Amino acid sequence: MSAQSRSTVRYLSDFDKTVIMNNFEKRGWVSCDLEDDWNFYWASVHTVRSIFNVETGFRLNDDQILNHFPNHYELTRKDLMVKNIKRYRKALEREGNLIEEAVEEKVKGRKVE
Repeated sequence: MSAQSRSTVRYLSDFDKTVIMNNFEKRGWVSCDLEDDWNFYWASVHTVRSIFNVETGFRLNDDQILNHFPNHYELTRKDLMVKNIKRYRKALEREGNLIEEAVEEKVKGRKVE
């Protein structure tokens, strides 16, 4: 791969959103096909799930990224994010970690729930 091709981001998208495509092109990114060597893939959730499916055996290269990650909904859905934060806080308490107390002191007496 030449130095020029390494400096140019090659993107792939499985749907055509004008605002996203225009943004990529303004940055000087180059559109490519799935068979080509790509750096950034703007993919639907369904596509990401199929990419990370164990049966496909697909692995990202060091210079490839996607706009979603497996189980992204654990952080993007508020109900699941709260559940995970509570689970993390309980784990800290069991370990006797003082981070919990420091956070409460910074809030100046207001407990974050």
